[in-house]
Amino acid sequence: MAMSFKTKIIGSVVVPTIVLIIVGAVALAFNIYNEQNKAATEKVESDLNSVQRLLQESARLMTTKTTAAMNILEDISGAAGPASAGDSLIIVPGVSAPNISFGKEAQAGNFRIVDKVTQLAGGTATIFSKSDSSFVRITTNVKKQDGSRAVGTVLDPEGPAFAAIMDNRVYEGVVDILGNPFFTIYKPMTDSQNKLIGIYYVGYEASLGSVEAAVGQAKILKTGFLALVDGKGKVRFSTQGVPPERAEATIKSVPAGWNVDSRDVAGWGYKVYAAYPKSELREGALTTAAIIIGGGLALALVLSVLVGLLIESMVVVPLGGEPSQASAAMAVIAAGNLDVEIGQARPGSLLNNLSLMQEKLRNIVNAIHKSVAKSREQHDRFEEALKAFLNAKNEGPDKQKLTEDGLIAAAQKVAKSDDSVSRAVERLKL
Repeated sequence: MAMSFKTKIIGSVVVPTIVLIIVGAVALAFNIYNEQNKAATEKVESDLNSVQRLLQESARLMTTKTTAAMNILEDISGAAGPASAGDSLIIVPGVSAPNISFGKEAQAGNFRIVDKVTQLAGGTATIFSKSDSSFVRITTNVKKQDGSRAVGTVLDPEGPAFAAIMDNRVYEGVVDILGNPFFTIYKPMTDSQNKLIGIYYVGYEASLGSVEAAVGQAKILKTGFLALVDGKGKVRFSTQGVPPERAEATIKSVPAGWNVDSRDVAGWGYKVYAAYPKSELREGALTTAAIIIGGGLALALVLSVLVGLLIESMVVVPLGGEPSQASAAMAVIAAGNLDVEIGQARPGSLLNNLSLMQEKLRNIVNAIHKSVAKSREQHDRFEEALKAFLNAKNEGPDKQKLTEDGLIAAAQKVAKSDDSVSRAVERLKL
């Protein structure tokens, strides 16, 4: 079935418009994806660097404090006398270790020196005594969760400080002490024969309030997150709304479609991670494209209606039908066929006027045909009258008079019928 003129025009206007909208939406979605990807990458880089700088600056300040505290601890203990290991004694029920003395001042259960260090420099201080393959706190102001001094507890044998001391090295860095992170210095303690007998310790509980706030407030896309992980792989802090367990699971086993980046934090042994799902970038771009395409299709629909109404009012209604119908009818009439079927058309339209013209032309042509036929009939009668007049020349005067009157009457009728034909033809000139 052939398309109507209105359908063709609407199609030629609306279809390219829809195509342009879709192409534009796809291009815009691609651009949005790239921009969001760039913004997410920059956000990750900024957040990671920000937390890293914050921790490194904190490490620098803490290193200065712990170095000063260690100097004070060595000065006070040195002033009391050289370090030596005495007899083993019970530090707490079930735990024994050699008593460490500075000069004549025994340290087991004696908190003078460690508390003096804390009084002067803040933080915490401890004297460890080497007991076989472990190091026992014989005096300390490090507190347990119940608030009591952690006397009798041992240095974590799996920690980095233990390994450094056993290798006769000083350890500086963050360690987990009784569940809390401390910025520390552990220094081997030797007697007069240079034998390892214990450890000097000073430390400050890591102040991570500002880091916790920065990590908690960080947000990457909708479900992305930032997380601070300690040296044991434990998530210390994560973005608000993201449980540490979920953050830890994502970091350890990166889900398909996720992007995970990290930064090492010098001096802490920590790492800060940033993770986000790339699918959210696509979702944002696709949502924008869908909105544009949906709005574009709605606009195309409105445009279709408006174009249809304009064509109807400016073309179809004045024509009274399809332009192709009017063109075909006029071509047939121009070729001389007045019997073409035009059909019903709106009064006042081109096709209606063409139908009226067709009817008038048909009437005129019919009138001409009738006039010509009548004229031919009169010409035939004139010929008969002329023959009768010529034949009557040899007859009497009465007969001649009669044929002459008949010839004159026939001639008048011929003239009248010819005049009728002329008048009918004159109507065509209009």
